[in-house]
Amino acid sequence: MHAGFPNLRSALSMNCELTLAKFPLTREVRREVQRILGMWTECRATFGAAGPFLFGAFSAADAYYAPVVRRFVSYDVALPVVARDYVQAIEALPSMKLWMVAALAEHDYVDRDETYRDPPGSPAPGV
Repeated sequence: MHAGFPNLRSALSMNCELTLAKFPLTREVRREVQRILGMWTECRATFGAAGPFLFGAFSAADAYYAPVVRRFVSYDVALPVVARDYVQAIEALPSMKLWMVAALAEHDYVDRDETYRDPPGSPAPGV
């Protein structure tokens, strides 16, 4: 994620407490999503019999894609069945559950990354 998918990283910031239904994706983000889904589909087709992860058993590739999984969940990205199954496998990992508990305990607000909401403590709209 550090060097790849710059449009996805920019448009879908990492925020584990976020849930936005049907978030609109730009053409550039859609292209990167399709690229990711193509890679996931190919890996699952080739190695899927060995387990639920990209290369069957859990690997560094799955750790690398955990933030992508969270972005897809948070921004309600439409996924084909193979990707939904993969997302469920990642989300079910005990380490992912622990990560989510820790992430949800934080309530940091980063203005440039959270343009979809007002800062905590700001007056309600119309006030």
